[in-house]
Amino acid sequence: MSHLIDGWRRRDAIRPQLDGPLAGFTHAGLVDRPGWFFVTPNELTGADLETGETFFRCALPLTLDGQANAVALSSSDDGRFVAVAQAQGRQGAVIDVTRGEVVLPLARGDYHPEHCAYPLCFLDDRRLVHAVEWNQLAVTDVTTGERLDPRIESPKLDYFFGALTRSPSGRQLASTGWVWQPMGLLGTLDVGAWLAGSAEASLRFGVDSDAWDLPMAWLDDTRLVACVLGFDRTERLVLSTVGANEPIASIEQRAGAAVALRRDEVLVLGERIEAFAAHDLSRLGGPGVSAYAWHPGSQEALSFGSMEGAAPWALVSRPRAPWSVDEHLVSLARREQAHPSAHGRQVLADALEAAGHHGEALTHLRSHDAHGRRCFVVDDLASG
Repeated sequence: MSHLIDGWRRRDAIRPQLDGPLAGFTHAGLVDRPGWFFVTPNELTGADLETGETFFRCALPLTLDGQANAVALSSSDDGRFVAVAQAQGRQGAVIDVTRGEVVLPLARGDYHPEHCAYPLCFLDDRRLVHAVEWNQLAVTDVTTGERLDPRIESPKLDYFFGALTRSPSGRQLASTGWVWQPMGLLGTLDVGAWLAGSAEASLRFGVDSDAWDLPMAWLDDTRLVACVLGFDRTERLVLSTVGANEPIASIEQRAGAAVALRRDEVLVLGERIEAFAAHDLSRLGGPGVSAYAWHPGSQEALSFGSMEGAAPWALVSRPRAPWSVDEHLVSLARREQAHPSAHGRQVLADALEAAGHHGEALTHLRSHDAHGRRCFVVDDLASG
C-alpha cells in the first residue's frame, strides 16, 4: 500500500524479524533495491524491505557494552561486505555476506575512543577506510587484508577522526572529527593524494563547530553540507567547499539523524524530514513524517516510529519532476529498462546531454557504481 503526503510518496515496508531493538542500520550497497543491513545487540541482519526477504543473518561478532544505537556501519558498493564497529569503542569486524564469516578484524587505539564515532567507510566494492589510532586512518583491501595506505609509524596529526563520509565519486572523504579545546572541525581528505603520500599532507580543515560526529553529506567532490553547532549553541545547516573556513550558505536548522542528497535537494532526516535547495539551502518543505536513513540507489528514506525501529515501517520518496524529452530519448530509456547494461546507460547519457540536460542525471547514468534493474533516471525518461 502507498499514498502521498504533501507531494511525497509513502509505501509500506516489510519489517524483518529482528532480535531486539536497533543498534544501527545502513543501506545494502548502491544497487537500486531497498536492501538494508540492521544491527541489534546480538545480531546482524540483511533484508529487502520490498519483498520481505532476509538475505543475511549472523551473530554480531562484537559486544556493544549496552550503548544505545551503538554501532558504526558501512556496506561495500556491491553489498558483499559489511563493516561494523562499536560506535564509541575500540573493536570492529568486516563480514563477508556471501560466506557469513569475519574476514577482517578491526581495532583502534585506546586513547579516548568514547569521545568520537568509530571512523568506518567503504570507498568501493573492496577498499575500506578505518581507524587504527585516534589520529590515523588506514585503507585495507578486505578481499586480501592488504594495507593500501602509506604506513606512518608515528602519526603526527593532532586531530581525532570521527564519522566518515565519502563523496559520490569516492575521490574525497570527510570526517566530522575534533581537536583539543574541544572543538569540532570538518576534515577532508583527497583519497588519491593520501594514497600517494600521507594523510597529514592531504588533510584539509573547514567549518568548525561546538560539537562533532554530526550528520553531513557530499554534493560532489568539492561541496558538502553538514549540521554544525555554533559556539552560541545555535544549530545550523551549512553548505561549504573543501578547505573553506566560511560556508557558502548557512541557515538555522536542527541537526537530524542523517543528511542525504536527492538530485538537487538536500534532505535532513529525523523526526521530521526537511528538504532544502542544494545550491543555497533555501527551504523546500517536507512531508511531516519521520525517517532515519537514506538509500542512494533506490532514492528512498527509511521511516519507522522511533530510532529503535518501532512500527510502522515505510519507505518514503519524493515523486520526481517530469523531464522534457522527445520520442528518441523515451525509446532509448525504454530499451534500457528492458535490457539494462552499462553501455545502454552511456548511450542514454550521451543522448540526454545532446538534448541539453545536465547535472545529477548524467552523473548517475555514467556512474561505475553498481546499478540494479531499477534506475530512477531511466524510469523517469521512460515514462515520457
